[in-house]
Amino acid sequence: MEKVIGENWSLDSLYAGGKESSELNGLISQLKHDMKGFQEIVQTFDQFYSEKDLIDLLQQIQEFKQASFELDEFMVCLYAVNVDDPDVSKLVDESAKLQADYESLKIDLDEILAGISEAKWKHLMNHDEVKEYQFYLEERKQKMDDKLPIEMEKVINKLSVNGFIGWEDYYEQMMGALRFPVEKDGKKEEISFGQAGRYLFSSDRSVRQNIARNIVEVCEEQAESFATVLNRINGFRLDVYKQRGWDNVLKEAMEENRINEQTVQTMVSAINENREVAHIFFKRKAQVMELEKLAWYDMETPSFTSDKKISYQEAADIIITQFYKFSDKLGKFAENAFQEGWIEAEDRKGKTHGGFCAFMPLKKESRIFLTFTGSYQDVVTIAHELGHAYHNYILQDEPAFTQEISTSVAETASTFAENLVLDAAIEHASSEEDKLSLLEMKILNGLKYQVTVPAMFQFEQKLYGQRMQGPLTVNEISSLMEGMIKKIYGDALDENNKYLWMTIPHFFHTDLAFYNIPYTIGYLFSNGIYAMAKEQGKQFPEQYDALLQSSGKMTVEDLASRFLNKDIGEKEFWEASLEPTIEAINEYMKLTEKMI
Repeated sequence: MEKVIGENWSLDSLYAGGKESSELNGLISQLKHDMKGFQEIVQTFDQFYSEKDLIDLLQQIQEFKQASFELDEFMVCLYAVNVDDPDVSKLVDESAKLQADYESLKIDLDEILAGISEAKWKHLMNHDEVKEYQFYLEERKQKMDDKLPIEMEKVINKLSVNGFIGWEDYYEQMMGALRFPVEKDGKKEEISFGQAGRYLFSSDRSVRQNIARNIVEVCEEQAESFATVLNRINGFRLDVYKQRGWDNVLKEAMEENRINEQTVQTMVSAINENREVAHIFFKRKAQVMELEKLAWYDMETPSFTSDKKISYQEAADIIITQFYKFSDKLGKFAENAFQEGWIEAEDRKGKTHGGFCAFMPLKKESRIFLTFTGSYQDVVTIAHELGHAYHNYILQDEPAFTQEISTSVAETASTFAENLVLDAAIEHASSEEDKLSLLEMKILNGLKYQVTVPAMFQFEQKLYGQRMQGPLTVNEISSLMEGMIKKIYGDALDENNKYLWMTIPHFFHTDLAFYNIPYTIGYLFSNGIYAMAKEQGKQFPEQYDALLQSSGKMTVEDLASRFLNKDIGEKEFWEASLEPTIEAINEYMKLTEKMI
């Protein structure tokens, strides 16, 4: 490449001066002004509106949605590299307030949509401009039809702040207050759960074992309080469902993810029928690690590690090369992202942890954040986030309403991009040790979505089933968890953590129940697309882009039917999607046979 690729992103090219940006502060002022105007409009908007008035309002709301979303995403970026700056924290709070106001505005919009007569609705849906986001509006109206009268829903939302959401906030406080004893440099100290988690990835098993047993001990001491919170959150949700007349706890989760429940159950059935291959892998992993059996704190520890370090320039070359092999469009996109400063990768102090992709719909650019340490996992992470950025790029000219995609398809492009890079690395690994390290990376990531997450989904279903009869005790919740752990690992596990439910925040989220299973849907859906891409070669990219472009306009079933010619209600699709992980396990078993 002609241009040297830097490891720092450019935020100034978006809003020059960052927190001091006059353009940024002007955007905040404009959004506040617009929100005040919306609040006045919706209060007087009644059945005497004209169709043109409503279409204008919908357009203005979409413009506000894009601008407020960009502000929020930019704040995420600004905070990620300025975690200790109080001025940035204040801006983050302002953005959060605007987001909360927008959520309230959507409720007012729902009330307007609910009041439209059937004749007027049909006429509105036939309007050329509205057809572009017809799916979104019909979806919102259907949800309103399934709920209580709008005033009652508003009461529920208001009460949830100090009830439902209050319990989630309390969970976060309790988790933040937990402390775990650890010995460091000969001295005993107490650390947070986040810090303890890092010890669980230590290459020294005695370190992992000590912190793991301390985690279980502390969780056992605090379990009663956490069980109370979980019971209250689940109980509140069940009470709301009952008031709405919903007898299916999966209804809301399936609708939010735009997928049929039967499709998900078919997927889970395929997963359950292929779970044995995971048990085989875990047993071999124990043998390779010279253990009689694995403990729960051994599961994420790789049995093979590569000492090979990759420079950031090499990482960029690998990703760009593999993306070009799929399509010129994807390759050029990645090349531009690296060269134009879209990626913050430098390993330095003052940054937050983790990785993400932020989208700026007004600027039509994305920004990617991570800390690059030279491992191949970091290369895969960049590819994953670039997949999200490419999805944003494909959607950038769509109406704001149809840029809203469900979690079940949000991981499609990212997993696809990840597969392009990881599979190529496995194929061209320079040593057997490197190959096994990469294979295990692929396996562990696959099993997370193909085994662990589906088991948690089944745990949560049983949890809700029993909660309908009344609050569960700590022992009852932990017993359910132990049963699921047994399903995950079979008899390959010697020591488990029956308090795992306490440390999985997804169970305590109030936005949506069953928050975990969409990631499995997205992962396997993407695997199915990737398998087709390998079969069809150069004729597939255009089809792939069309699927991504429509990802906010239809259900997962319709996406598969229209763009893949596949019926995902049939087990065959999901069985094929499980194959990449199964094939990787088979290769791992073959290569490690001589080592035991």
